[in-house]
Amino acid sequence: MKTGNCRLKTLFVPFWYPPRNGQTTIDGTFVREHVMAVSRFEDVRVLAFRKTGKGSKPSFELYDDNGVETFDVSSPYHGRGLLHRLGRRLLWVRSLRWALSGWGKPDLMHCQDMASFYGGASARFMGIPYVVSQHWTGFMKRNLTQYHLTCFKKSLANARIVLATSCKAPDYLESYGIRANVEWLPNAFDPELFHPGSEPAACPWLLHVSGFTEQKRVPDIIEAFSIARTSFPEAVIHFVGDGERRGEMEALASELLPEGCYRFLGFLPKEQVADEMRNCRGFVFPSSAETFGCVLMEAMACGCPVITTSVGGIPAVIREGEGILVEVGDVNAIAEGMKTLLSGEHGLDLGRISATVKERFSRDRVGRMLHDAHLRAAGEKCGAGS
Repeated sequence: MKTGNCRLKTLFVPFWYPPRNGQTTIDGTFVREHVMAVSRFEDVRVLAFRKTGKGSKPSFELYDDNGVETFDVSSPYHGRGLLHRLGRRLLWVRSLRWALSGWGKPDLMHCQDMASFYGGASARFMGIPYVVSQHWTGFMKRNLTQYHLTCFKKSLANARIVLATSCKAPDYLESYGIRANVEWLPNAFDPELFHPGSEPAACPWLLHVSGFTEQKRVPDIIEAFSIARTSFPEAVIHFVGDGERRGEMEALASELLPEGCYRFLGFLPKEQVADEMRNCRGFVFPSSAETFGCVLMEAMACGCPVITTSVGGIPAVIREGEGILVEVGDVNAIAEGMKTLLSGEHGLDLGRISATVKERFSRDRVGRMLHDAHLRAAGEKCGAGS
C-alpha cells in the first residue's frame, strides 16, 4: 500500500480513551492503538473529553504519550437537562480551544462513536473535514436509543468517511436508516509487545481476557471448563480483567470448579497480558457480540491458539484454519475445544498465523491504512493547517 507524503495535522476526539494512570479496564485501548499507529505518519493530538460522576469538578491534564500530546478533560455529568447540557457544551468549547492552542487549525478531526455528536458539530462549524471511527457494539446489539439514533444520523452522514472495525457495519447502519460512507478499518496491535515466545507453552492452562460483560459469556467458559477438566484434571484457567460482574463470575467459578483450578488475576497491563498469552495452551473467547475482537488478534500474534465464535467482525480477524470456531452458547463444543487446546492436538500452524496477523494488523500496517483514509478525507485541505 502506497501512503501519501502529506503529513496531516489530525485531532483525535475519542469517546473512550485509557487514562494516563490508574487504568483498570480495557476501555479505549483500541482507540489509543489507532492513535499510536497513525502518529508515525501524521502530527497528532488527542482531546479526551470524559464524563465523571455527579458532584465532581472539571479537571484538566496535559501529558506526552509516546510523542503524542494528550489533552485529558474530565467533566461532571448531571444528565441532559438544559442547563447541564449548556454547561457541558461550554466546557467542550473551552477544552477544544485548549487543545488547539499553539497548534492552530487541524487539517482533519477524527472522532470516535458518540464523540462525533459534539466533535463533528465543531468540525463543521470550523470548516474542518472529519471522519468517525465506529467501535461500539450498540449497533449490532440493536440497543440504540432514539437520542443516539438522531445524533448518529447527523454525525455519520456528514462525516467524510466512517471507519468501522466491523466488516458488517454497513448492514448494521443501514438497518437503522443511517446513510454514510463506510469503510472497514481493522484495529491494530504493537508487535513489540505481542509476539511468540521462544518455547512452546508448557503449562496446562487456558486464558480468558475481558471486562466480564454479558456478551463475553464468561458463564459458558466456566461451565465448559468444568466439563473439560474431567479429561484434564490438572488443567487451570486464568481470567484476566475487571468489571461490574467480576464478583458474580468468581462466585460461579467457586460453585462449579474445585479450588485451585481457576484464578482471577484482575486487570493487567498489556505487557503482562502478552506474557499470559505466550505461556498458556489456548485462549477462550466465545463472545456473542464483537465489532472486531482485539484480544483475539493479540493472542494469535503471541502464537496462542484460540477458541471463539463467528459473530460480528470476528470473521475478519480469524479466517479459516486460524482457530477453533464454535456456536454462541454451545458449552459442549467449547469444552471439546478446550480439550483440543490442552492436548496440543489442534493442528494449527501457530507460527504462520502469528506472522500473518502481524502482516495484517501491526501498527505500521494499520497506521498506513488509516493515514490513507485520512488523506482521502482531508482532500484539498491536506496541509492547509500547517
